[in-house]
Amino acid sequence: MLPVRPNDLDALGHVNNAVALEYLEAGRWDWLGGQGLVHGDRVIAVVARAEIDYRAEIPRGRVEVRTALESPSVEEWDEDGLTFRARFRQRIHLPEAGGSGDPAVDALVTVAFLDAGKRCLVSLQDFIAASAKF
Repeated sequence: MLPVRPNDLDALGHVNNAVALEYLEAGRWDWLGGQGLVHGDRVIAVVARAEIDYRAEIPRGRVEVRTALESPSVEEWDEDGLTFRARFRQRIHLPEAGGSGDPAVDALVTVAFLDAGKRCLVSLQDFIAASAKF
């Protein structure tokens, strides 16, 4: 759950669309933390593509970001192979408005992985190796 901060609201009194992207980012990092991965300094995840449907206004209150890894699926995962992207299905719900229904935001976010020092693409496997909690 994330609070909607006063500065998240635009002149119409609802969350600005760019702020919704910040909520999705927080949701992805929360999901990664739940998988035992931490934000690294050397290998990082960056957004490569975002498809977003804004379905309802987000007012003051709280939001719930639900995040699920859509790709690679368990069937697609090859620990010894190389995967260069991951795709997340993310939805922002409004719990104070009975958030179990339709989401206010429905997004499909594709991330790629970069070596921050070398500024080059690396694999998901490299990201996991660099980000795994020990």
